[in-house]
Amino acid sequence: MNKPEELDQRHEVLWPLSRRAVEDRPLAPRLPDLNGKTVCELWDVIFRGETIYPLVREYIRARFPRVKFVEYSEFGNFYGPHGDRITEELPTKLRAHGADAAIVGIGA
Repeated sequence: MNKPEELDQRHEVLWPLSRRAVEDRPLAPRLPDLNGKTVCELWDVIFRGETIYPLVREYIRARFPRVKFVEYSEFGNFYGPHGDRITEELPTKLRAHGADAAIVGIGA
């Protein structure tokens, strides 16, 4: 039995997704308990952090009452005209505050 001619045709197609540019890496181990830990907040001052961060703090404190937060205002806006400088200073500031974890809010 012969195949219809249409089935023998080949067409080039374009895959809508790009090749992976970054390889997957294992995630850092998670902290099992935030009591006694310092959590730093980082925010790019774009989308509702002034509303969301207090809610996140409240939620986390309900589970871990002895957690300490260093609010995003301590670190500055790492998006914008001073973003490069602020980003360069982040490791030093995180160490100075004794950061055990960070919540990074980037949104738009």
